[in-house]
Amino acid sequence: MNSRTLLKQLAILLAVMAGFVESGNAQAAPPQEGLILWLDASEIDSDALPDGAISKWTDKSGHGNYVVQEIAERRPTFSKDAWDGHPAVHFDGDDLLVAEKFAGLATGDRPFHILIVMRGGANSSHMAQRLIDLNSRDVATGDFPKRAGLWVGYQQGRKKLRIGIHNGDEGEGQSAAWNDHPTLIEAAYTGEQAFALHVNGRREQRGVFNGTHFLGFQPLVSLALGQHFGQVDATDSYFEGDIAEVLVYDRALTATQQYETGQYLSKKYALKTDFRPIPQFERDIRPILASHCQDCHGGDVREAELDLRTVSDMLRGGQAGPVIVRGFPDRSEIVAMIKTGKMPPDGENPLSADEVRMLRDWIEADAPSTEKIVLTADATNITAEQRQHWAYQLLKVEKPRSVVATDRIENDIDRFVVAKLEEQNLQLSPPANRTTLIRRVYFDLIGLPPTPEEIDAFISDKRPDVYERLVDGLLNSEHFGERWGRHWLDVVGYVDMFGSDNDAAIIKPLNGKWRYRDYVIRAFNADKPFDRFLVEQLAGDELYDWKSADAFTPEMLECLIATGFLLSANDDTDQNELNTPDVRHHVVQRTSELVANSLLALTLQCAKCHDHKYDALPQADYYRLQAVFAPAFNVRHWVVSTGKARADVPDAVKTEIDSINQQADAEIAKLTQQDAAILAQVRQNVYDKKLAALPATIREDAKTAVATPADKRSDSQKQLAVQYETQLNVTTEEIKAALSDEHRQQCASIAQQIAKQQSSKRAYGTIQHVHETYPPPPTYVLRRGNYLRPGLEVQPGLLSILETPSTEESNTVAAAGNSSGRRLALARQLTNGDKLAGQYVARVIVNRFWQQVFGRGIVATSDNFGVAGAAPSHPELLDWLTSEFLRNGWRAKPIIKQMVMSHAYRQAAVLTSEMVAAEKTDPENALLWRMNLRRLDSEYVRDAILVSSGKLDRSLFGEFIPVDVRPDGMVVIKKAGLPTPTYQWRRSIYVLARRNYHLTMLRIFDQPIVARNCTQREPSAVVTQALTLLHDDFVLEQAAFFAERLAAHKTPAEQITAAYRIALGRLPTDEEIRWCTELLHRQAERFRTDEKTAEKVDQLALAQLCKVLFNTNEYLYVR
Repeated sequence: MNSRTLLKQLAILLAVMAGFVESGNAQAAPPQEGLILWLDASEIDSDALPDGAISKWTDKSGHGNYVVQEIAERRPTFSKDAWDGHPAVHFDGDDLLVAEKFAGLATGDRPFHILIVMRGGANSSHMAQRLIDLNSRDVATGDFPKRAGLWVGYQQGRKKLRIGIHNGDEGEGQSAAWNDHPTLIEAAYTGEQAFALHVNGRREQRGVFNGTHFLGFQPLVSLALGQHFGQVDATDSYFEGDIAEVLVYDRALTATQQYETGQYLSKKYALKTDFRPIPQFERDIRPILASHCQDCHGGDVREAELDLRTVSDMLRGGQAGPVIVRGFPDRSEIVAMIKTGKMPPDGENPLSADEVRMLRDWIEADAPSTEKIVLTADATNITAEQRQHWAYQLLKVEKPRSVVATDRIENDIDRFVVAKLEEQNLQLSPPANRTTLIRRVYFDLIGLPPTPEEIDAFISDKRPDVYERLVDGLLNSEHFGERWGRHWLDVVGYVDMFGSDNDAAIIKPLNGKWRYRDYVIRAFNADKPFDRFLVEQLAGDELYDWKSADAFTPEMLECLIATGFLLSANDDTDQNELNTPDVRHHVVQRTSELVANSLLALTLQCAKCHDHKYDALPQADYYRLQAVFAPAFNVRHWVVSTGKARADVPDAVKTEIDSINQQADAEIAKLTQQDAAILAQVRQNVYDKKLAALPATIREDAKTAVATPADKRSDSQKQLAVQYETQLNVTTEEIKAALSDEHRQQCASIAQQIAKQQSSKRAYGTIQHVHETYPPPPTYVLRRGNYLRPGLEVQPGLLSILETPSTEESNTVAAAGNSSGRRLALARQLTNGDKLAGQYVARVIVNRFWQQVFGRGIVATSDNFGVAGAAPSHPELLDWLTSEFLRNGWRAKPIIKQMVMSHAYRQAAVLTSEMVAAEKTDPENALLWRMNLRRLDSEYVRDAILVSSGKLDRSLFGEFIPVDVRPDGMVVIKKAGLPTPTYQWRRSIYVLARRNYHLTMLRIFDQPIVARNCTQREPSAVVTQALTLLHDDFVLEQAAFFAERLAAHKTPAEQITAAYRIALGRLPTDEEIRWCTELLHRQAERFRTDEKTAEKVDQLALAQLCKVLFNTNEYLYVR
C-alpha cells in the first residue's frame, strides 16, 4: 500500500470519527451525534459466510447493537451484487434479524430517525410487510404493553411507506416505496406524536398520530429487521427484498443533516433522489420578503402589527398570531395568504412559483436561520396605564387617620375602618354579646362550636384580657390548622382523587395524597412562615439533594410532600386513551393557571391564545410561566397521574426493606405450610376414625357421596350425604382436641416463629410528589393554544407586570440535586417582600385572611386582582395589613389575631332599627358598619352536629374517611373496614375529597365542585338543606345520639335547656321552653305504641327536637 492510499484511508477514518467530511458538495459519512445503529452491508465479510447466511450483522455505531439470528433456517443471505454492484442483505420467507436489548433509546416519548437503503418487490403477495420494528417491554414483567413501540413497513398491500404504533395509530406516505428499485426511505418521530416520512428525499407525509397514541418506550427496547420482534405466526408480513444500509438515530436530524446524509447515501448507492439544498433565511428568504412584503410589514409600517424582517418577528406574528409554523408550510398563515392571492394585495408584485416553492421548502425545513430565536417577554406590550392598576403598585403604608369615635378603637384596624365610616356619617354597630362573640370566634378560628362549659367560663371571667386569652388559646389549638388548612385546600383545588371524577360509582383515590392535606394542617398549626410555606409547595424538591441522601430528614420528607400542591390539576393520563399530547399539555397549562390563581389571584386562561384583553398579561407571559413547570411536567417524558408516588424513604432503603420483607414472607409461607401439614394429618386421622365408625356396608359409598360435589351427586348419593355428611365433617375444635402434645408443641413453635418473622418486617409509607428527571424541554408560544402550532421559544420567568424594572432577577437558581431550579427561582421571587412580586402575593394572602374572618375580602373578588376584579374597599388598610404581615415574618397567626381582636370584628351582626340609614348608604356592608352574618361552611355544619351529639372524634391526621355511593345516588361514609369505630365521625376535612361527587351531607351545604380551585365559597339557602336536616340518615343517627345525651337530664325542661346550651350556646327563653315542651308532647303521642317503653318514646321525641334545633338559622349561621 503506497503512502498516498494510506493517507486517503486515514483521512476517511478521521472523517467518520468527526462526523462528516466534505467531498465536493456531498457528505462522506453520516453525522455521528445520536447514531445508535449503523448497519452497512459493504462491511460484511463474505468470506466468513460460506453459505451466505447471516447470523450476525455488526453495528458500526459503537453501541454494540448488532442484530442476530440464531435459527439457521431464518437467516437472511448476503448478496455481493444486489444491484449495480452494491452489496445488500436479502430477506425472504421468514428471515429475521433481532437485537433483543437495543441500547440508546431512552424511556418515554423519545424521538428517533430511521434511514434505510432498501429494495422491495413491487409484486409481493404479502398484504403487509415490516421493514423495521422497535418494541419495548416492562422490565419487571417482561410484557409488551400496547402502544409502547413503533414499526415501519407497509399495510393493506399498498406498498406505500407507513409508520405505525403497536396496537395504535398509523401514518402513510403517498407513493409506492416497494417498487423493485433501490430506495432511500426515512421515518422520523420527533416526539409528542409528530412523525414524518420521506422517500428518496421527498417528504411524503408529516403529521401527528391521533386517537390511539404512542405512549412512549418502556425501559427494555428490542429491534427487529424483517418482522415484528417476537412475532412468529404472521407469515404474510415478513419483509421481502434487500437492505443495504440502516441508520438509526436517537434524535430527529436537522433539515441540513438530513440533506447531507441523503446526499451521502444517494451518491454511495447511485440513487435517484429529490434532495434539494436547504434554503436559509438570510440568504434565500429575506430577499423574497423584502421584495414582496416588507413595504407593508417591516420597518416603520407594520400592518396588522406584523413584521416580516426576522424569523423571530414571523414566529411572534401579528394580530392573527404567528405566520409560520416550522415544518408545516400548509399550516402557515403566510403560505395560505399567498396561495389564496390575498397577499401581496392587488396591484403588487406577486411571488413567482420558484419563490413560493423556496418559501415552502424553507418552512418545511424548520425555517433555518442564523439568528437565535428565543422570545423574551416584550415589556412594551404593557402600557403605562396598565401599570397604574392598584394591584401592581408597591406597598404604600400610611398611618391611620384620627377618628371621632375613639371609644371604639381597639387597634389600628379599627382606625382605618372607623375613618371610612365617618366619611359617610356612619359608625360601628354595638358590640356583640359574649355568647354571640365566643361562638363566632370559635367557628372562625377552629371551625367548632364552644361547649356550654367553655361558654360559662368565658362569660363569668371578669379579667379585662379575657377575650385576648380566649383568642390566644384558640390560635394555639390543634384544631386551628384544620379550620384554616381547609381554606387553603380550597384555594389550591385539593382532592384525594386522580382523574376527572366523572362517574359517581368509580372512586379513584391517589395513594398517599392525603399526606399533603396533613402537611397543610401542620403548617397552619405551627404558624409556618408563609414565604417558607409557599417555597416548599412550589419547589420543595429543589431545596435538598434528597436523591443522594442515605436517609430522609423530616425536613426533606416534608418538602417532598409539600409539592403535592402542584398535583391539583385534573389529570386523566392514567388512561391510555387520554395519555395524549393535547391532554398532557392541558395538564401543564392547568397547573400553571392554578398556581397563578391561587397565589396571584389572576385568571390567565385568556392569555393562552392571545394577549389578555383587559389585564397586563401578554400571551408570552402565559408560556413563560408554563416554562417554569415544564421540566417537572415534561410532555416528552410524561409521568402519568398515578406515577408520581414514591416511598417516604430513599430508594436504597426501600429496596432493603422490600428484600427483608420478601425473605420474611417466604419464611412465613414455609412455616404456614408446615403448620397446615400437621393440621391436615390430624384432620385425616379424625376423619378416618369417623369413617371407620360407619357400617362397613355403606362406608365407601358414604365416603364417595360426601366427597362428590353437591350438584353432581346421584339420587342415592344425595340420600347418603344427608345422612352422613355432618357426621363425617371434621371441625376445627375436633382437630385442636385431637392434637398430640408433640403436635401442640410443634404448632406453638411454628406460631412463635411466624410472629418473629412478622415482627422482623419493616414498613414505609407512600407520598405523592413532584420532581424533575430530565433536562428542561423547550416551551413555545402556541398559536390559539394549539401545541401543533408552536411559535417562538420562551424562557421561564415571572409575569412581566410583577418584575421590578430596575432589578435583574434570575429566572433560575442553583437547586439541590440535578433539578433545573426554575420553580425555586419563581418561589424566591414570589416571596421576596422587598419587591413588587412578593408584596403582591402577600396582599392576596392577607385579603383572603380578611375574607375568612369578615365574610368578605377588602378586595371582594379574592380570585381576581385584575382590572375586571373589584377595587379594594379599604386600600390603605389592605396595604397596612400586608406590611404588618411581612413585618411579622409572613406569619398568619399574628395578623389573624389583630383582625379578631378589633372592634370591627366584635360588633353585632343583627340588623336593628338604628341601622336603617347605614343599610341605605352601604347596602352591601362593604364599609363594615356591622359584622356580616355568615352561613357555616358545609364541613362545619356536619362537625357541629357531631359536637352536639357528643360523637365527634377529634383525632388529627391520617388517611381519608372513605365514602360509598348508594344505588339511590346518595354518597355516604363507607363504614366497612374502618380502623376504629369512631373513624366515621372524624372531622369533615378528613372525608375523602372528590372533584364532583361529595359526601351528600356536604354537597347539600355547598361543598364546591373542584373543577379548578375555589377561593371563596358561595352559600345558598335551598329547601333541600332543611329536608336533609330532617331526613338524612346521618342526621337521624346523630339526632338519636344527641337525644341519648339529653336523656341524662330528668325533666323535659332540663332536657330542653341542655339542648339549647349544647346546640345554640345559650339558655332558652320561657316561650321557647313552652314551644319545645308542646313539641315533645305531640311527638311522644305520635311515637307511643304498646311495643315501645315510655323511655324509648321520650327519646324518640327528643330526637325530633334535636332535628328542629339543627334546622334553626341560629345553628347554621355565625352571627
